[in-house]
Amino acid sequence: MMKKILYSLAVCLSLAALAACEENRGMDPEMLNAEGLSLEVNGRIVQDFAESQCQMTFNASRNEFRVGDDKMTEYYILKCNKVPTAKGETLNVDLSWTQSGSLQSRSGLRFVVEKIGDDGRVWLWDEKDAIAAIIYKSIY
Repeated sequence: MMKKILYSLAVCLSLAALAACEENRGMDPEMLNAEGLSLEVNGRIVQDFAESQCQMTFNASRNEFRVGDDKMTEYYILKCNKVPTAKGETLNVDLSWTQSGSLQSRSGLRFVVEKIGDDGRVWLWDEKDAIAAIIYKSIY
């Protein structure tokens, strides 16, 4: 009887340890291969623009990247503590975006630069809040 209890306890502890060591999920591979500019929140793309069908602006005095439609009714804005320059770099970001006709925002996000493309696009990922964004840094 004692062996069964110890065995059960060992199994429970092993399962708990495995759950605690959940592997870093990372940025969605589809997002890493995206062609346009996108914002993904909790695994769901909430903004997706082809480069030829959107407006992109950068405000150097605020390190602010804006991506949106021609009327800016659908958009996302990242206000960063610095301009991303290298893969692995961490940025402090305040983010706002439109979703289903309402304004959403999150402050104090910590994005990591996952990838910088030859075309100047930058893939950013916040693991804690599960938010991915693609911006175009070649506009500044």
